[in-house]
Amino acid sequence: MIAKYHGKCARTGAAIRPGDSITFTPARKPVLVQRVSDVITFGDNTFYRNKAGRCEDAPCCGCCTI
Repeated sequence: MIAKYHGKCARTGAAIRPGDSITFTPARKPVLVQRVSDVITFGDNTFYRNKAGRCEDAPCCGCCTI
């Protein structure tokens, strides 16, 4: 699921920001989902591409052409 609020990862202690992929432990604590992808940043925009070269929202937003 996509985080809506700021938080802290129960597994690593890393910051969780809105838009990050998360899951929950059985105790309902948020945990960041590890991505297997490229991270591309242009200015303030960050895109995540999977092994197929598409973003996680593909083909909706059109950023797969980066």
